[in-house]
Formats: sequence, structure tokens, C-alpha cells
Amino acid sequence: MIGRRQFLRRSAALALSAASLSCGQGRKPNIIILFSDELSLDDLGCYGGDYPTPHLDALAAGGVLFTRAYSAASMCTPSRYSLLTGRYPGRCRHPGFVNAFPENVPYSIAWNTFIDASVPTLARILSRSGYMTGMVGKWHAGRLPAGIDRPAFKTDENPADPDVDARLRAEQTLLAARVMEQGGFDYAGSVIWENNDNHALEAMRVHNFPWITRSAVKFIERGAATGAPFLLYAATTAVHGPNHTLSLERDLRYTPGGRIDDVAGYGVDPEEIRRMLDQRPGVNRHRLAGVADLDAHVGRIVSALHRLGIEKETLIFFLSDHNIEPGKATAYEKGVRIPMIAHWPGVIPAGRTCGAMVQSIDLMPTALEVAGTGTAATFDGRSIYPLLRRPELSGREWIYIESGYTRAVTDGRFKYLAFRPPPDVVQRMERGELDYAANHLNVFKQAHSSIAMEHYPAYFQPDQLYDLQVDPYEQHNLAADPAFASVLEKLRGELARFLADFNHPFDLSVPEYMLGREYQILVRRTLAVGTGHIPWLRRDHGRIVWPPE
Repeated sequence: MIGRRQFLRRSAALALSAASLSCGQGRKPNIIILFSDELSLDDLGCYGGDYPTPHLDALAAGGVLFTRAYSAASMCTPSRYSLLTGRYPGRCRHPGFVNAFPENVPYSIAWNTFIDASVPTLARILSRSGYMTGMVGKWHAGRLPAGIDRPAFKTDENPADPDVDARLRAEQTLLAARVMEQGGFDYAGSVIWENNDNHALEAMRVHNFPWITRSAVKFIERGAATGAPFLLYAATTAVHGPNHTLSLERDLRYTPGGRIDDVAGYGVDPEEIRRMLDQRPGVNRHRLAGVADLDAHVGRIVSALHRLGIEKETLIFFLSDHNIEPGKATAYEKGVRIPMIAHWPGVIPAGRTCGAMVQSIDLMPTALEVAGTGTAATFDGRSIYPLLRRPELSGREWIYIESGYTRAVTDGRFKYLAFRPPPDVVQRMERGELDYAANHLNVFKQAHSSIAMEHYPAYFQPDQLYDLQVDPYEQHNLAADPAFASVLEKLRGELARFLADFNHPFDLSVPEYMLGREYQILVRRTLAVGTGHIPWLRRDHGRIVWPPE
């Protein structure tokens, strides 16, 4: 097992070798990161899932499939921050984050860890090293600067109207420029600023995979034509809401970037997905349609590499930002365990499975190593290139996770989770000023939190310890069991060492109030609220059964 101090960044910068791993005649490799949106491992055939994913299965069969990969956080924004910076979300220094959480108070990790032009992102570093860098799809990692005049839309306007089309094109130009500025990319296309269902124009509140795939393929073609190595970060929207079946009824030529007539040639025939849905009654139609779109997207990109003759010059990573309910927006395994595949013909072995613990923050230093790019930037991740070549090697000794006001560590067998609401919130509960118990994000009726608290019996308990080997669904809290006192002490000490490396406090002492009867009354009152206030829950995700039957 690689030692923790060897594997994780502490105070010293990680200096990467400038010697490149060439792809013939000294050419640096292309790097493609395919990033899906809230994907469960059992969505994919290569992980034993129920949905057909032939292209993803082929990608895994030709490379390395990771069985213990983790996100750094189980929400869109912090997971994207970590992927593109190689750092934990709590390192964020965006003014919005810093102003909300001064260094003398604990921070909450939510949809608030933004990237701006001051951050040394993967794209920014590779661009300075001769790479052509591009991003397509969902950004959800930045804020629009104050004063930006974003085009306005009425909800029911028709995208076929020339004036609406012009405003959509203007909006896309504006958003692409912001992504290039904030992320350090040379190119941005088919940009979705946040989630599809947040667009002001109702006609755009659907998934448009052909539009995203088209920009990805055209960027790859441009990169191949220039002969320069390229980085492509393609962030798709499956299998997040809105319901993926809605796109089957829409004319996808009308995109958030205006009308594009050839867009249909980059997607799946809607009739093919309809037949698949009809042949599989009883399945979650939203997820089945979304996974079909995602798999076709991967297939189109791999096909483009083959057509251009550059598949052996290209390292592909496929992974998800986080997992799904009931673990989303928590530090539980269901939220942070993610699928991950690495593929590089002729360089990494085919058909191998890697059981080492790895984390999304490791991809940036890995990409910089294979690109032979030296940098003085600091990372929490470390290159997993040795694991790509030899998947039987050991990986991380510890995984550290942040979500809301929870922090967690796992050694792969045991998991310790500490839930500490801010002191002022605990005091308000104690004084009777709150008639509910604060959830992990301290946002009353926050949807993902409401779902999680229904499915994890110890959700509100400040100290939680799980034996993942016998309790992978985290249903039995062992923190108060004397038989596991030494394990609890060891993991709490390890978490304390992680926390000591951050600028903000996180007190591991347990507030006396959270051990008493009055707190339990608030907990029961909060649980009684239920999840009936979440309109998309059953429509998009079906009935959640947890633990699985």
C-alpha cells in the first residue's frame, strides 16, 4: 500500500517530469475526458448493469475498468472543480466561496465551488504547453460576472422564430467565451451553463446529445488536422434530469445554440430508443433513454478517432461526476462511488480490472504526466499512470470526501463520517429558534438531503462508522459499538490529519446538544416532512429502493 504522505499533496508542490510519454515520433498523446452526469455503476453493462451499453463495454474491454473509483464530492459543481483542478473542493478561493465562508468558520460544500481565471486548471496548463484544448457540454463550474447582459427569453417562445434563434446564438457565444476565460480552454462549444431544466426557454429544457456530440467530433477533427496534441473535456448531461424521454418528442435541430440542420447525424435514431423502451416494460424509461444517448455519444467519439487514425495516440478517461440518489449531496458511498474507465490502445493493457482506490482528483496530475508537462501547481491528486500500466498495483491508502457540513474518510474497509452543523446553527436548535433539524447542507427541504435522510438511518447522527465489507449500504452505524472503538479512533485521527491541511475549522468534538432528547425530537419532526415536495423524484428516477432488494 502506498503511504499517505507519499500519495497526497500536503504543503509542497508536486513537480511533474518534463519527459513526455510520446506516441511515435515524439508526439505527445491526445487526452479525452468523457464526463457523465450523476451516473450509477449499475447503469452500465460493463459493471453488470441492466441497460445495454455496447460502446462503453467495448471501451472497458479495450482498457482498464476501475471498481473502486471515487468522486471528491457528490454534487455537480464541486466534482467538476476537483476534476479540472486536481484539488479538493474546500481549496476553492473563488470570491463567492471565500465571502460566504471566511477562514474562521467551517464551509459547506455544495453548488458553490466555482472556477475562475486565477485557477491553474488542466486546460490552462496544457494550453501553455502546446496543447489545443476544448470543452463541450455542461459547464456548471462558474458564475457569470456581474453586469453580463445575458439574452432574455419568454418561456413559451418558439426557437424557430429568427429573432429567438439570433438570441440563442448570442447567448451561446457569451457562454462559450465565459467557459474559455474561466476554464482556460482554447475552444468551447455546445455549452450548457448549468442544467438543461434551468434554461429560460422551455423548448431548450431537454437533453440534446447530438448537439454536444457534434461539437466534440468537430473539435477532434480540427485537432487531427492541425497535428497538435489536444485535450477534449466532453461533459454530457446523462443521466440527470429533465426526463430523457422528452427529447424523443422534440426536433433537436433547434439547439441552445440556434438551429443546426445536420445535428441529427450525431445522435441515436429516436425510433431506435422508442423500440428499446417498448421492449423493456417496467424499466426506468428516463434512465434507459439517457444511458442509450450517453453510450451512443461515446461510440461516436471513439469512431471519430478510428476514422482519423489517431486512436493509438489518444488516452480516454470515462467517468461520472458523482453517483445518484439516495446518496447524492452526501458523503455516503452511493453518492461518491463512480464508474471509471481508462483506454489507450498499445499503452495500457486491455481487458483488465483495477481494484485500487482512486479519485477524480487524480486525473489532472495523470494527464499532466502523460503529457510530459512540468508545473509548480499544487494538487491533492497524484498521477495514477502506474496503475494504468499495471492495474494490479495498490492505490490510495485513504479516500477523503467533503459534502455539505460532513467530512469522511475510508480505507476501503471502514468508513468514518463526521456531521457537524455550524456552531451557530446548533445553538439556534438548542434555543428553540429552529423547528427542524439541520440536514447535511443546512438547507431545509433540500431535495437530495430529504431523500437521503429517508434511506440512511444514521443520517442525523454526528459520528458514523460503517464496515463497508459487511454493510456496503451504510445502514448500521458502529460508532457507539465498543467493539469498534479502536477503529473509530484510528479513522477519526486520520480525518483530523486531513482537516489540519485546510484553512477553515471543522471541530470533531461532538456538540452535547446533538446527543440529547431535544435534538431527536427535531430529527423526527424533520423526517416527517417526507419527500412529497420533490416534483421530479418519481418522474425521473422511479421508486428508490435502498438498500437494494
